Amino acid sequence: MFFLSSFRGRRRTWVLVFTVTFALGAFGSPDKNLPHSIAVRVNRKDPAFVAGYDEGYRQGGNDSAALANYNDQGGSVYGQATDGYAAPYGDKEAYQQRFRLGYIAGYKAGWDFNAGRYSPLGAGSW
Repeated sequence: MFFLSSFRGRRRTWVLVFTVTFALGAFGSPDKNLPHSIAVRVNRKDPAFVAGYDEGYRQGGNDSAALANYNDQGGSVYGQATDGYAAPYGDKEAYQQRFRLGYIAGYKAGWDFNAGRYSPLGAGSW
């Protein structure tokens, strides 16, 4: 009888530890893929974001296929972040920030798609 009551107490403790850990992980951790100085909300139809996403997707897929290390913030395209820039798009630094956000998102999508972590048929079909 002592064993059962002791087991129930440990199980409750583990459930509590798991719940707290999950809550802190889900709500308390910043997104490690985004530079801290950039706002998280971006219009995904913005020309800078789209240009960055396209370049990042291409590079992420290429790196994954070549079995290279994951490097979503490397390379000259990410560093310059001016592909597709034109004066009507406004401030060049703001364009570069939005481009880099798109590049990071596109790189991950290209990497995951090429690595087989994405399936157009849905989860579990790969």
